[in-house]
Order: sequence, then C-alpha cells, then structure tokens
Amino acid sequence: MYRGILGIILFLLAGYSHAQQVFKCVDGKDVSYQSDPCPGAAVKSWDAAPVSEPSNAEQWRIYRMRRQLDQRYANDRGAAASASGGMGSPNRSSACESARRGRAAAYEVAGVKRDFAMSSYWDNVVHNACK
Repeated sequence: MYRGILGIILFLLAGYSHAQQVFKCVDGKDVSYQSDPCPGAAVKSWDAAPVSEPSNAEQWRIYRMRRQLDQRYANDRGAAASASGGMGSPNRSSACESARRGRAAAYEVAGVKRDFAMSSYWDNVVHNACK
C-alpha cells in the first residue's frame, strides 16, 4: 500500500517539475519575467520546460568531435601550406573551403543531434573565413 502511495506522489511530483509557468509582468517601464503570477494582469504567460545540463556522455561526445575536427583542420592547414609553397598562410578561398569542409564534417559527426549553438558556431566560422 505504501509503495502505491509513494509511486503516485513521485509521479505527481515528476509531472509538476516539467511544467512551469512563466509570466511577463509590466510595471510602468519595468518589465520582469517570473514564475509567480503578476500582481496585476500578466501581459503574457506561457508554459516553459526547464533546460537540463548535458550529461557526461554528451560532454564526452562533444569533446571527441572537437578533437576530431581539430585534427582535420591541422591536416587541411598542412596541405594548404604545402600547396602554397610553404610561404605564409593559405589564401582566403582555401580558408573558406577548409571552413566549409569543417562545417560539413561537424554536421556529419553530429547527425540529427545537431543543436542551434553548434550550427551558429560553424556558420560564424564559415562566414569569417569567407568574407
């Protein structure tokens, strides 16, 4: 009997922790976002799910991806330096192509688990290399 009651309590608490309400409150020129209802009428309210921290497995996957990509970049830089006669840095078009290849490789490694932060990072790398 106690197991059943404990199970029900844990089930209810687990469901409650996933659904949180966020309220946008305006007081003159001050705007605040809070989990408690506004003293007056809320300008806007919505349900929000808490964002969890990445697990150790996820952190290790990202670490391995970065190491693999660093190795690919080192290979690309070495090939570009030898193609240009070993003088200075590679020209802008080869840096652009290298950044594009790196982005494609990162997206391939990440697969469908690619997130916005990763996409934003690689888009910025390509943008900076190709401008």
